Amino acid sequence: MIERASEFGASAAVPLVAGDSTHMTAGDMLREAREAHGLHIDMVAAALKVSPQKLAALEADDIASLPDPVFARALAASVCRALRIDPAPVLAKLPGALRPGLADADQTISRNLRSAAPRSGAGSNWLPPSRPLLIVVMLLLAGAAVLFWLPQSIFDRVGASIAQLTASEASDPNASTASPAPAGTATEAVAPAAQPVLPPPAEIAPAEPAAAASDPAASNDLIVFVAREEAWITVTESGGKQLLRRTVKAGETVALNGTLPLQVVVGRASGVDVRVRGKAFDLAPVTRSGGVARFEIKP
Repeated sequence: MIERASEFGASAAVPLVAGDSTHMTAGDMLREAREAHGLHIDMVAAALKVSPQKLAALEADDIASLPDPVFARALAASVCRALRIDPAPVLAKLPGALRPGLADADQTISRNLRSAAPRSGAGSNWLPPSRPLLIVVMLLLAGAAVLFWLPQSIFDRVGASIAQLTASEASDPNASTASPAPAGTATEAVAPAAQPVLPPPAEIAPAEPAAAASDPAASNDLIVFVAREEAWITVTESGGKQLLRRTVKAGETVALNGTLPLQVVVGRASGVDVRVRGKAFDLAPVTRSGGVARFEIKP
């Protein structure tokens, strides 16, 4: 049947012209073209592989009986190709055809879109700027992941180092004010804090009985800190466990016991008195220029 359909154009029938189809419907034009070829509707339906009922509904302009207007237009175009007639007049009378004004506007818009579309060379200019941005975002995400998975001990060590540096920097101005300076205001600022801290040599002897009275209580502890000024103290016992890591306020006393050896770091050591196993421990030999004392209590 397909070969028979391909022979429809071999007929001597004259194609429809615009003047003949002015007052005809799409179904009338299709039916007239089919009859001009002398073909039965069943033959055309078999060649197009559609049911004769659908083809009859199309020729009767019963578009509602067809699946949808799109199917009706596709079927009409297939019939026009089989009968070798121009499909434009037929499709113009079917639902869904663009009005002349809309068709011209659609063609104009299509031409404008094609002319305004960027070429392949020009359209790729925006790609390079996006790559650095993508790299920066990936680096930020990688850095966040690294920070998230780092062990807490690293942050503890960093915090201790920062605190020690802060204590060292804070102790430098005190050292400079303690040295002879022409400005009297600096000496006056240090004097109130130095009076209770550094008594004259004559007053040390009366203070010894009070210290000796406290020795029995302090002798039970391995190490005792007596802060005369605010200072940063870190004490780490064997195994890496930190017994103390904080700022000790002025006038505060802290006693500790732990597993030897103990690693001790005292920031602003000049303002802290230390007793180890009940005996006074001099921090001056283990104090660096920044005012930070480091020493170890061994078994």
